[in-house]
Amino acid sequence: MTDQPSSIASEEVSASMPFSGTPAKYLKICIFGSIGIHAYLFFGYWAIKTFLAHEPWPNGWFVPVLTIVSSVWFAWYSYRWIMRLDAQYGRGSGWIQETVTVKLPWEKPRRKKSSQENEG
Repeated sequence: MTDQPSSIASEEVSASMPFSGTPAKYLKICIFGSIGIHAYLFFGYWAIKTFLAHEPWPNGWFVPVLTIVSSVWFAWYSYRWIMRLDAQYGRGSGWIQETVTVKLPWEKPRRKKSSQENEG
């Protein structure tokens, strides 16, 4: 059983779809992901303070600056993480390669009975 969807499960289809992970694509994913998450949190905080608590903006410039700094920090570290995950960074010193032997099941060869043996 494979973890692939049935549309790409066949070898022909999956071989024709090359892996398109590039550092530029990873950087875009990290930047837009960080901006999206932080915008959601920032505007959620603002909406709760404004509409639910009926309070004025509490901290002046501190919350927007903290949001921007946190967004940049999160994008940078998520980019470093995804690049290490894809083995683009690092020397491999954090990995251990162990030899593992696996015994696979094979069909036991059986002698075919001839028609003479079946009669007797």
